[in-house]
Amino acid sequence: MRYLEYEQWLQIEHSKLILEPLCIEIGPLVAPTTSPAYQPPWNMDWAVIFQDGMFFVVRERWYPRKSIFGGGGYRKMFSFHYGAAAPGRDRDGIPARDKAYQTIIRVDIDWTGPHIHYLGEDHIPQPRVRDFSISDADPFRFATAVLQNRASGTDFAALMGFTVTP
Repeated sequence: MRYLEYEQWLQIEHSKLILEPLCIEIGPLVAPTTSPAYQPPWNMDWAVIFQDGMFFVVRERWYPRKSIFGGGGYRKMFSFHYGAAAPGRDRDGIPARDKAYQTIIRVDIDWTGPHIHYLGEDHIPQPRVRDFSISDADPFRFATAVLQNRASGTDFAALMGFTVTP
């Protein structure tokens, strides 16, 4: 994907989302991390802090794809997190991650590979997560699931269509 395509997609999908009243939204913040601008790598950070002290944050890290593979960028790392907001904030005002604050769900790819944190269990690898491709996780599907969970109490596994196996 190219930076301008990504930015346009982000704006279109973001405009479809209806957030709760009185929440605080930070971003989506999209920024190339090198010069020239509009070339990978780039970062995207986005958070919504709810009135009850819960929040979600979406972070994506995009890296250059070799021109023989089509160029543009690919999402190498990401983290979609929902839980209790710690009082600490980063430079953009996004709540800092603090293990002392409960994680309800986190879907991510980091150096350990694709995994989720769910129901108090950390680093549940893709082979134990059925009917959901962690690598293909969509930030707006995640945000929608958070909003639906908050409105109805429906379990994230049902909202996102996955099952965790033993």
